[in-house]
This record gives sequence, structure tokens and C-alpha cells, in this order.
Amino acid sequence: MATESSLTRYEYIRKLDATCDLVIASTGSGAKSAAELDVPALLQNAPEYHASLVPDMYPETFEAVMKPKNSGAYFTHFVAVKKYLSDLARKWDEGQPVLYYEGDMSPEIFLGMDLMPLAYEMPALFLAATYVHGVEEEIDAAEAMGMPAHACSAQKPVTAAIAKGMMPKPDILVKTSVPCDSGNMAYQVVKELFGAELIVMDAPYYHNKRAFTYFVDEWKRMIEVMERKTGHTLDEDRLRKHVEMGNRQLEYIYGLQKMRRCVPNPDPGMHRGLDLASVLMAGINEQIIDYNRTCYEEARTRPEEGKSFLPEDKKEIRTLWTWGFTGHMLYLADWLEEEFGMSYLECALTNMPEDLVGYVDTSSMDSMIEGLAWRTLNYPMGRSSMGFADTYINDLVKVAKSYKADVAVFSGHVACKHSWAISKMLSDALLDDAGVPSFKWETDILDARFTPHAAAKQQLSEFFKTLV
Repeated sequence: MATESSLTRYEYIRKLDATCDLVIASTGSGAKSAAELDVPALLQNAPEYHASLVPDMYPETFEAVMKPKNSGAYFTHFVAVKKYLSDLARKWDEGQPVLYYEGDMSPEIFLGMDLMPLAYEMPALFLAATYVHGVEEEIDAAEAMGMPAHACSAQKPVTAAIAKGMMPKPDILVKTSVPCDSGNMAYQVVKELFGAELIVMDAPYYHNKRAFTYFVDEWKRMIEVMERKTGHTLDEDRLRKHVEMGNRQLEYIYGLQKMRRCVPNPDPGMHRGLDLASVLMAGINEQIIDYNRTCYEEARTRPEEGKSFLPEDKKEIRTLWTWGFTGHMLYLADWLEEEFGMSYLECALTNMPEDLVGYVDTSSMDSMIEGLAWRTLNYPMGRSSMGFADTYINDLVKVAKSYKADVAVFSGHVACKHSWAISKMLSDALLDDAGVPSFKWETDILDARFTPHAAAKQQLSEFFKTLV
């Protein structure tokens, strides 16, 4: 008897794979709006399971995804995600260890071992962004299992999904000791619940030479443990292949960062969440490079053709998001663009500047390990969350100046207590050093019940109305 594929066995994977099909079919249909899309015809030959998901999709997100400024990016991104899920499920079916890593690093080092890893938080981010009921049931289940309500929601859904058989149990968990105590404790809970091997790379507070040498040693220790536990050896040529793919992605990401300094900004804000996901999949397949290339090429042609993605009657409000985006409200950037002329410059979850991070040197095994370690040490959440307040503040003041920001918005995730502790110092520095006023509001990255969408719109409207 044939064994069921992991692509359908695990509900979170099955749902995300079906979501890819729906997004690809919709954005690839040629329709330029949800109204133009013939949904019954689209679903006519689709599996019943796919059709059952449509009523729970956020209509605002679906409307925004279908707009020409967003559809190309979403089409290519979800093609890449579907390919990734197919490869991931195949590796699980072949008996490869189930390897999760925290979303504060990119996966090339594991790919160099011929392992197919999955960022622990990523499935929940996609599902919360797409569906009205998102991952709330799993959040509640995780809290019933003992995970505190005040802790980060990012790890809760997959933890509960594993307990319910909706995701595979981990054999190995890999993370650094950043970005926060909440995440560190969550991974210890997962380890105890499911008997996984937890490998933690201790990340230093400092960013000097001594600290970096220490962190590289932590990476080498992780590699030794991984090789011993999995029987997979890190291969230099294989690693180089995937690192070079990741470097190609960064060329487009850095190019977009430069273009977002232009006035007007030619890069739509709904792409920021996908940008983060693309780095979490760096080097994973050629299709994710197509996503980064598509965003770059579309943004590049707008200034050349004298076009903007903003409505013609709106004056641009160049906005720096000084913490993260709201995962369950993916359409928020599009709504603010259409209503107020807001353009999304950068946020603390996507700020990875070229002059700091650069590219990974592929000349040797050591140079690649060191380059990946350096990127991870300066990865957005790690650099901005677990370290000195001055680093976080100075980085964002620099972005505000170089991107010519008009205002800043602090979307404070309820569990990111470390960021709330320095938000007043940050807003003071932005105003004093860059002349940029700030607005703060409270949200949760995955749980829409904390600040419902209507309340979020009301709060943000009150602020942006003062600027138009």
C-alpha cells in the first residue's frame, strides 16, 4: 500500500500548498482585480479542498494581491514556496530528519549538508496572513498546553500543530540565542514536548572582532553536532552552489533598498513581508530568485516610465516602520497606500543594509561559514532585538535619514517587550536627529484578536489624517 505523501499528510503543509495553488492561479489569470476574476471558473477543476479554503480568505488581502502592483510579486513568490514545499515533503518522505530552524537566519548551511530545513515560524506567518481565522485555534491550544499568553505568538501555532499531528515532530531544532527570551523559552518547550535535539548557537551582544570570532566558533560547533546527529556531511561545492544563489537574491534585495531611497518610492509595501520570507528561503531554489528579480525589475521600470504605484491624487508619505509588520494584516500597507499615499520604506524586520551585511565570500569553506555567521549576527531581529539599545536606535535613525522618511510608525508586537522598553528613546532620537515624528500602536504579529483590524485602521487613520 502506498504511503501518503507528507504534502497531504500534514494539514499545515497541505493548506499552505493549496494556498500556493490558489494564489498562483488567481494572479496568473490575467485579471487585474478581484472583480475581474472568474472565481467559479477558477475553482471548476480545483480539488474540493481548495474550494473550501476560499470563503475564509481575507477579502482585503485577496483584493490587494490581485492589483498589478502586487500580482507579479505574489505569483513568483508562491511559485517558489510551492516548489519548496514539494522538495521538503519529498525529503521527509525519503526519511530525512525533520529539521526546523528559527527565523533569525538563512538556510544555506543546511542545504550544503543536503538537508531540507524549514523555518519554524514560517507556515504560521503565511496562514495567518491569508485566512481570517488564521492560526488562532492553534495559538489557543498552545496556551492550553502551558505556553504563556504574554509570550510570542510566532512559535505557538506550529507547536500546537505538531501536537495535533498537523506538522511533523522535529528531530532537530537549530537557533541562535537571539532574538528574545520568549523565543528561547519556546524552543526549550518544543524540545521537551517532542524530544527533539536542540542546538543553540550563542550570539554575543557585541559586534567587535572578538565577538565575531566567538560566534564563528559557535557555528562550527553547530555544524559538527549536525553532521554527527544526521550523518550528513557539509560539502563545500554544494554549499557554494546555495550560497551563490543566496548572493544573487541579495543583489536584488540591495538594489531595491537603493531604489526605496528614491522619491517617490517605487517599491510597494506589501512586498516587505515576502522579502523577509525570501531571505528565510535564501538559496533554497531558483524560483525564489525569480521573486526577488521580479520585484526589482518592476520597481526599476516605474521611475523610468514616470510611474508610481501610489494613487495619482495622493502625496507620498514616506514611512519608516520602526518595528515589524503585522503578519495577520498583510493588506495593511496596500490600504495605507490607497487611503493616504503612505509608502513603506523599511522596517526593523527587513533592514539588512548592504554596507553592513554585504555578500558571502565563496572562495573557501571557511569564508562561507564566516560569511553566513556574519549575516546571521547582523540579521534584522538578532541585531535589533538582543543587543544594545544604541545599535537599534542608530540603525533606524540612519535609515530615516538616508531614505528621507517623513514619519515613523512603531507597530509594537505585544511580546517584544525589549522593543517597547526603548521605543521612547527611539522616537526621541528620530525626532531630534532626523526630524521624523513617530506614532505607536500595539498589535500581535499573528493573533488578529489582540487589536482587531477595524481598531488598527481607526488608530492609524487618526495619525495619517494629520499628515495629508
